[in-house]
This record gives sequence, structure tokens and C-alpha cells, in this order.
Amino acid sequence: MSPLLKRSIAGTISTFNIDIPRLAAAARRIWVYLPPGYEAGDLRYPVLYMHDGQNLFDPETSFCGDWGVGKTLDKLCRRKKTKGVIVVGIDNGGLERWNEYSPWGGPDGEGGGSGDKYARFIVEDLKPLIDGKFRTLPDRENTGVAGSSLGGTISFYMALKYPGVFSRAGLFSPSFWFARVEAVDLVKKAGLKQDLRVYMDVGTEEGDRKEEYLEDARLMSCIFSDEKKIEQRFVVDEGGIHNEKAWAARFPAAFLWLFEGKGRVTNE
Repeated sequence: MSPLLKRSIAGTISTFNIDIPRLAAAARRIWVYLPPGYEAGDLRYPVLYMHDGQNLFDPETSFCGDWGVGKTLDKLCRRKKTKGVIVVGIDNGGLERWNEYSPWGGPDGEGGGSGDKYARFIVEDLKPLIDGKFRTLPDRENTGVAGSSLGGTISFYMALKYPGVFSRAGLFSPSFWFARVEAVDLVKKAGLKQDLRVYMDVGTEEGDRKEEYLEDARLMSCIFSDEKKIEQRFVVDEGGIHNEKAWAARFPAAFLWLFEGKGRVTNE
């Protein structure tokens, strides 16, 4: 474990590197956010696994601004909105991101296909490591996964493929256009036997594919509504665009609903 990157009266963030033989990837950086009071106490915490780790905590490593996940969670803890959570951020693979974040091939040969290997890395390799090193609540009820764009798509896949591991998923502007038919088919064939809580959002100005993003998210929300085991919140962000600033703005409410909220379907 490397030295702490940030230390304050709030939470701490550290990083370490891990090889991913499944993806023929060496020294992938993993970020770990520990909530305020972690080092001085003995409590165990829920865990949220998030993709595109470069963009979550530090503006200097981000593609286009960071989510400010650590600062947001620190603030929610100070306001007693949450008792805290451990966040594990996995750096994307750069040019391999499209391949790693979809288990299905994209349209016109646009990559994809390594998503199942990436998901298995998190479930079979990384999660046991995190549960062994930190005071986690390792059961499915306290384990979530979240990401944006194709990171939202792979979060969707992981939650449905591994319902015994994840009980909650955050899908920020998910890129269902990448493999629309396969995504819909996955939900319909999942046969969920355990409750799954899904937060999903989409902006109305998601770039060149804004109509597809909006239509696909609405379609998936309708499909979720037909699944008795899926509890969802679907948010349409009027004027929301496809970038980290938009996802950062929606993250606090999404987190609170996923980990602290109650209730059935809320469509906004």
C-alpha cells in the first residue's frame, strides 16, 4: 500500500497497484477511500466498487475534471447523512477501456468483448483482496458497483451477472447503445431471485447520441419496472451533459438512495 495521498479530519485516500493476468494488464492502479474515523475505530463498512478510478478523486489524474467522491462522502458523513462507506476505484485501461467495459462486441467492430474477464477480476480477485485488507461488510447487502457511460454499462452487467455479490448498482448515463439488444436480453434472462437496487440517470444533452442515451435509458427503466426483484430510481437530468461534472453533481443523491434510502420506484 502506498503512502496516503490525502489525510484530514475526514476520510483518507490511498492507492496500490495490482496485475490483472486475465486482461494481460500489469500494475493497474486501485484507489481506496476510507471514511472519516476509520483508522481510529473498529467499525466495518459497506463497499462501493467504481470504474474509471482516474476520474473519481483527483483532478490531476482525471480526463475532464473529477467526481470529488471523497469530498462528497466526507461532507455527507459530517452532516450525518451516512455512517460511511469504503470506495474502491479501479483505473480504466486507457485504450482498452472500450474492451474492458463491455462483455459484448460493439457496433461496427467498435471494441468490447473483455467485460466478463474484467468483471471476474473484480469479483474473484479484487474483492477478496479488499475484504482481507480492510474492515468491510463483505456480504451482498453491503456491496455495490457504479460507473458512468460504458462504466455504467459494465456496472449493469456485473449487478445482473453476479447478484450474489452485488445488491445495488449505480448507472450514470449508461451506454446501452453499445450493445442494446444484448443488454435488454440480459435483464430478461437474469431470473433474479434476490432484490437488486438500481439507480439510473441520463442527461438530455448527452452529445451526438443524446437521443439514443435518453431513449435507451427510458426503455431500460420500463424493463426494470417489470422485474419484481428490481427496485429502481430513474432520473432524467434536464440539460445534463456527458461528463464528470454532471455525474459528480448527481452522485450525492444517487449514493444516498442506493445505500441509505428506502422505498420502491421513483421516476423523475
